[in-house]
Amino acid sequence: LSQAQNQQGIFLYHSSSLLASRRLTSAVMGQSECKGCSISDATTDTVKVNVGGTLLADAAGVAKTSPKHQAAEEQLQCRDEEVNEKQLQQEREEEERRRQKAEEQQRSERERAEEQLRLEHERAAVAQATEEQRLRDEAEFAECEAAERVAGEEATRREEDGRKRVAEEQLRKQAQEKVDVFLKAKGFKTVTMPRTSCFTASYPLHVAVQENNAGLVSALLLSGADKKVKNSTGKTPLEAAEKLNKKG
Repeated sequence: LSQAQNQQGIFLYHSSSLLASRRLTSAVMGQSECKGCSISDATTDTVKVNVGGTLLADAAGVAKTSPKHQAAEEQLQCRDEEVNEKQLQQEREEEERRRQKAEEQQRSERERAEEQLRLEHERAAVAQATEEQRLRDEAEFAECEAAERVAGEEATRREEDGRKRVAEEQLRKQAQEKVDVFLKAKGFKTVTMPRTSCFTASYPLHVAVQENNAGLVSALLLSGADKKVKNSTGKTPLEAAEKLNKKG
């Protein structure tokens, strides 16, 4: 009988431990009741052995005070704590991974924005440099055009002056030839020296005026004749011409 009582007590102890383990695990893990389980009831959850009230009371007392029961409870509690700690650690690791991922995403977005801004600045700088170069090229081209135009005008002016000088030189040469013939024919030495006779003095220009020879007058002026010089009667070539006009 003592051996049977011990076995029944051990069986009751294991049943109570199993029930307590299930209750504790459900409370710690936050699991809700399944449809197949109901709220714990001491009457329905306790394994009963029909061996008499004294045997049950003795076995319950043994279960409550047994060191094995306390060790099992402590071991179960430690296991549950380990499970909870592991779950918390996993949650912390998952949270850390999410945080790192969010930081990485923010960093990537920030780097993309910075790169976009850098590219925009580069494009703006290139556009500005291109525009400045275009303006410089236009200014240089305009300056070259102006310089070429000025040089062309200067060359044209020099060419025109050269033609004028050549024409004037030809006219002076022709005039000098005509004057030389006239001076020799009239007995004058130069266009500026008078010809004297019987206390009278006459200049080549006065003689040309008296002969009404306009071509010769122009030739004498080109050759250096003085149009303000006066003859022995005190008249300039112009005054002598006016006197002749009055006489008809």
